[in-house]
Amino acid sequence: MPLNLTPYLLQLLLKASPQYGTKLSRTLVIGLAALLISLHSLSTKAETLTFLVQNSQPKYFLDQGEKLGLCGEIYFQLSKKLQQYDIDGTVLPHYMPLRRIFSMVEAGPSYVFCGSSRTAAREKRFGFINIPLYLISYVLLAHKDEEVDPASFAELKATEGIIGTLFGTRSAQGLKDQLGQQVNDSFQELDTPLRMMSAPPYRLRYFYYHDLGLNYLAKESGLPLKVLSNRFKTHPQWLIHSKDLKPETIEALSTIMAEMETSGELDKIVKKYIY
Repeated sequence: MPLNLTPYLLQLLLKASPQYGTKLSRTLVIGLAALLISLHSLSTKAETLTFLVQNSQPKYFLDQGEKLGLCGEIYFQLSKKLQQYDIDGTVLPHYMPLRRIFSMVEAGPSYVFCGSSRTAAREKRFGFINIPLYLISYVLLAHKDEEVDPASFAELKATEGIIGTLFGTRSAQGLKDQLGQQVNDSFQELDTPLRMMSAPPYRLRYFYYHDLGLNYLAKESGLPLKVLSNRFKTHPQWLIHSKDLKPETIEALSTIMAEMETSGELDKIVKKYIY
């Protein structure tokens, strides 16, 4: 916390003021002291964090009142709890694609993002808070009448169907490594591929994505779709931040997340969205 030097500076300046011999000079000295204190406080205040939002539901919701989404709720709790460390947290009020988010976190001094997988390549670009937020499993979405539920990439390849996935994601690259030209990773949003699976000529047979998103979409879209039962990969998601973030701010984030994990508060949030 900043040291309050106001009484000491005021006393020194006020002792010096009689040499000027006027009431006006005394007023000016007091004003100068207040200005110095204000500048001192600004220079020592901890940084403001900006929380970034991906267009991925139910991970995030904007403009829906108290409906914040999984990471939105984590941001809300972080913003409240960071106040005790004199750190402000602000949620950027618009969605952004994942690649832009990663570029901002890498380049900016105070950006934070909830919900990234952890790889050696990403550890070179970002800092990670060492408390896993939640687990996701990659699954397949299909038309409700689909009868083939592949249990492996080999079985998925054998279907010869076109599999959709989101552009620019780690999961898309992994799927392309396994299935090559069978993968359509041109999608930057989810509405288009869902409709391609729902109506003739059914240009997608499956869509590959995590269970957090697909369970929500299958339920809320109103389209004739279902999530298949087999899981391909399961791994944790993390809170990432700029590597230029102040050490004391990283420590504050780490402490808060550890407390939320220990108290069960984090698990309570996660269970609203992953089931």
